[in-house]
Amino acid sequence: MAVQHLWHSALLFALAALVLGRSRLSAEARSWALCAAFVLAAASPLLVLLPRSAPTPIAVAQQTVSPPTANSAVQVIAPKPAYVAHAMTTSTTTPTLLHGVVVMWLLGTLWGLGRLGQGAWHARRLHRSARRAPALESLLRGELPSGARIALSDRAPGPMVVGLWSPRILVPTTMASTLPPAALRDLLLHEAAHIRRHDLWICAAQRALLAVYWWSPFLRLLGRRLDLAREMACDERAALRSGSGSGRGYADSLLTGIAGLIQQRDRSVPLAVAMSATRTGLRQRIDGLLTLDTRPARWTTRLGWGALCAIALVAHVGVTVAATPRLGKAVILVEDAPAASPRGASPQAEQLLSAAGTGDVSRVQQLVKTGVAVDTQVSGDGTALIIAAKQGELAMVDALLVLGAQPDLASRGDGNPLIAAARRGHLPVVERLVGAGADVNRIVAYDETPLINAARSGDVDTVAYLVEHGADVNLGVVADQGQWRSPLNQARNDRVRDYLTQRGAIAGRR
Repeated sequence: MAVQHLWHSALLFALAALVLGRSRLSAEARSWALCAAFVLAAASPLLVLLPRSAPTPIAVAQQTVSPPTANSAVQVIAPKPAYVAHAMTTSTTTPTLLHGVVVMWLLGTLWGLGRLGQGAWHARRLHRSARRAPALESLLRGELPSGARIALSDRAPGPMVVGLWSPRILVPTTMASTLPPAALRDLLLHEAAHIRRHDLWICAAQRALLAVYWWSPFLRLLGRRLDLAREMACDERAALRSGSGSGRGYADSLLTGIAGLIQQRDRSVPLAVAMSATRTGLRQRIDGLLTLDTRPARWTTRLGWGALCAIALVAHVGVTVAATPRLGKAVILVEDAPAASPRGASPQAEQLLSAAGTGDVSRVQQLVKTGVAVDTQVSGDGTALIIAAKQGELAMVDALLVLGAQPDLASRGDGNPLIAAARRGHLPVVERLVGAGADVNRIVAYDETPLINAARSGDVDTVAYLVEHGADVNLGVVADQGQWRSPLNQARNDRVRDYLTQRGAIAGRR
């Protein structure tokens, strides 16, 4: 998940630098585009929760079965089935190392959230200690947002907005007494723009996400660009509402106000929207204000750049959705066989399966000799060998193997012969099928593995036989609604659980 986030955020940062850096969009539009990019980068790990894609059957060549003679022991050369199941298990990363990484992540997140909480406490103190300033409120007249107030503060390092629920524009007392009214009004318009844009809420969410992704360099870079874009957007709004009515006039007010703030950079408040005092950020803001007067881009130009940004974001979403593995890709199930024929199968096929279920060996042999395929499938029943294995009919299983029935052939919804026998705990049938070449680790869509079914039956002898013949005690599948099923968590009783644990079974995915 961390790797997915890193390359997603790196790609988004590159797109933002390439597209937004050359665009002629307004500062307002750039700020919202960067906000969307930041949200996409932070939400990218959630893509693993999307539904998995449907499995696709993979066909392979089928080998000929050479049945033994009637008087010889039952020995069937194991064929390669027409369809196979593939399991891709998760990486065998050392659990201790993985746990250590998770602990480091959590500790870093707690530290970041702790700093955020400290900033909130500091902002609350500033909010409570400030003194309301009606004279400053009168400077804005109707420009002050509804519910907002302006107050003087002896502790605020610069003009800022604090208070999520009852926003206040704090102005340092010394600044209010030294700045000309026109310059002071321009700076207040800037802070009022933050309130109108709900920047304090956005900033709080941004800081919380950065605390969670403290290890992500590209998300932090996106956050810095977003901070600057937010300031430039408010500069643009304030310049259009200022008394000078120009970007150059507002730039003069900005320089006048910031002149005394450079020395107070170390007194920033994390959970507040405050005026940027960095030299690099200030230079870009001034450049943006100067070009506000000189490049009134046409609406068609801005529309074109806006469409390009939207296309870039949509393209990024498409690429990341396609490239992100889904939850449950640890095991990919591929159907073992094509869908069984509908229930309206031929009468001969129905007779074959009926005879297999009742143990009528002679009738089965007669039907096969007349041309009925021994591996004929009927929906809801499977094949004759599946039915015989399910019923524990060892003699019928032997007869069908001699007639060429495939011990691994599966039928959708009915499993395969070994799964059917293991599910009922028919150990003699399990032994015969394994001896005939049945795969003890075969995964059948919707029916899991032989060992999972044996564990579910509660027959420890069947479980032990499968394990001794190569069954993987940790081979699991992702079942309905993303549920992880393994031999251990499907074990019916303590005897099976104890045996599997002794043989190395672990809880959860490996």
